[in-house]
Amino acid sequence: MKLRAVAIRAGRAALAVALAAALGCATPIGVRRIDEDRVHQNLTSSVLSSDRASVPSRQVLLRLGLSKHFREDPERGLAELHARTVEEMNLDRLFALAEFSFLHAERQGDRSYFVAASIYAYAFLFPEDGGAPPNAFDPRLRTAVDLYNRSIARALVNEAGEVALRAGEFPFHLGVLDLDLDPTGLDWADRRLANFTSAAELEVRGLRNRYRRAGLGAPFAADAVPVQGRTRAVEGIHVAEKLKVPVTFLLRYQDARSSLRSGRFPATLEVYSLERAAEIEVAGRPVPLEFETTSSLALGLEGDEIWKFSLQGFLEGDALGDQDGLFALRPHVPGRVPVVLVHGTASNPARWAELLNELESDPKLGDRIEIWLFIYSTGNPILYSASLLRSSLRNAVAGLGGPESDPALGRMVVIGHSQGGLLTKAQVIDPGDRFWSNTSDRSFDQVEMKPETRELVGSAVFFEPLPFVKRVVFISTPHRGSFLAGNWLGRIASDLFNAPTNLVGTGVDLARAGISVAGDAARRGIDLATGDEDTAIRREMGRIPSSVDNMNPRHPFSLTISSIPVDPGVIAHSIIPVKGGPPADGQNDGVVAYESASIEEAASEYVVFHSGHSTQSHPETIQEVRRILLDHLADADPESDGAP
Repeated sequence: MKLRAVAIRAGRAALAVALAAALGCATPIGVRRIDEDRVHQNLTSSVLSSDRASVPSRQVLLRLGLSKHFREDPERGLAELHARTVEEMNLDRLFALAEFSFLHAERQGDRSYFVAASIYAYAFLFPEDGGAPPNAFDPRLRTAVDLYNRSIARALVNEAGEVALRAGEFPFHLGVLDLDLDPTGLDWADRRLANFTSAAELEVRGLRNRYRRAGLGAPFAADAVPVQGRTRAVEGIHVAEKLKVPVTFLLRYQDARSSLRSGRFPATLEVYSLERAAEIEVAGRPVPLEFETTSSLALGLEGDEIWKFSLQGFLEGDALGDQDGLFALRPHVPGRVPVVLVHGTASNPARWAELLNELESDPKLGDRIEIWLFIYSTGNPILYSASLLRSSLRNAVAGLGGPESDPALGRMVVIGHSQGGLLTKAQVIDPGDRFWSNTSDRSFDQVEMKPETRELVGSAVFFEPLPFVKRVVFISTPHRGSFLAGNWLGRIASDLFNAPTNLVGTGVDLARAGISVAGDAARRGIDLATGDEDTAIRREMGRIPSSVDNMNPRHPFSLTISSIPVDPGVIAHSIIPVKGGPPADGQNDGVVAYESASIEEAASEYVVFHSGHSTQSHPETIQEVRRILLDHLADADPESDGAP
């Protein structure tokens, strides 16, 4: 018996020890160590980054005993939280309502709850009843801005994926939305904004960086539609028709907190482009607007016909027809310096996309410059293409009132890549009669030719520097020709070129005057009248040089243009890629040798090592262009901050 009693007592003691140990490992309150990243995610996640509301919003439901209500009947839970908030308006409850309304709207697809979420977020951000705004260090501040922006974007897009802009009274579960529409925001210079696409639903491909100007408002991309009787084209330049304009929608509520109490929500829907405003006033405070520049750029280039132009524009001299090649991305804004981009051979303006993305998004440059682009048939003789650029620039500057009305027009920067660099150089040199003397030993005035021939040839070979171009940037430019142009590959490429009709006619006219500048390309361009005389002219016509011929290091054009320095009143810069590492001497980019791209008159020369010929998209090239433009702006305004 004694042994049995002892055993029982021992068993009970062991059980007590075990229970005590178990309780010691799992006290009602305590902590356990987990990964720091997991703790951070738990504390900072929100309905915008996960499938549930943030910790602060869940705390509100727990404090008020509404968690079960929201879980079982979200609409009842939101109604009860709304009623409690109307009784006691504070930041915690407003933010929770914004999050849970957004969550319910996403789950149910009910756009009225997106409207509600935007109202709660607006009331959280802009207390107009004397309440304190959120602390600048409160992480909910940025989340509330994003909730407001995303809610507007989702509320504006209907089931068909369209943005229907109309004013009126719209009953919903919180009361009645009295919506007014500010129509002035739909005007974009002399065009009308339409066909809006939410940036929130776009994934960008093909560009390294996606830029967003953080602020208030729902970012969209819009078409700029010409308006009959109002839209006018400035001679020499037009705004690209297929571009997408970055805009933002703002739903301005009149005292949102009071509206939550009354159930009547007067509001105005406002539309802003970057040209109209980058910052507005809300509730007496300056507030930046949110814009998506990158997604608008990418959407505008999606499936655009311009991508097909690279090959067509090289092979067909008449690829553009009568279309003027100079166009702008935005309407001209007085005070902004034009920066003209000229692409290279077998290329197109879309190849500047990386540079455009960086410049338009740059906080120091975006509002102080405007981008113009020049498109041309790149197989045509370089002097001919350069004359088209020169004429377009002159007409554009004159059509905009000239430097007299806007001094910024007199501080133009032209940036050319590859052959585009040669077109650029032809805007800032004074060749005298050197190009003509390569063609004939007779003076230009002594040669008999048709008036149209005289005008075309004269404008191409006799010119002076454009007085309003103050700075040029040469990128991968074959100042002394390209070694590829002089080999068999260059000859094949040149043989594929079909000269434009007007140059063919010019070549025939000059051949009749005993000057040989045309030939094989001309014979492919038109069918000359039959007859012995014309056959003889054909034999004497030589050959219309293509741009590839011009870039042969031994061609008279290449030898001549390399001997003419940039006008001393113009600041020139060189950006030269080479495939290997330093030093650059003796290297090339696959198309142009370093020694051909380097010029003595350049104020700066930046070598991009380990880069091929198409360096205009290289980060180092873009940063050097940015530095040059900042210097250019600083020269005009010495008090400005030109630092990178």
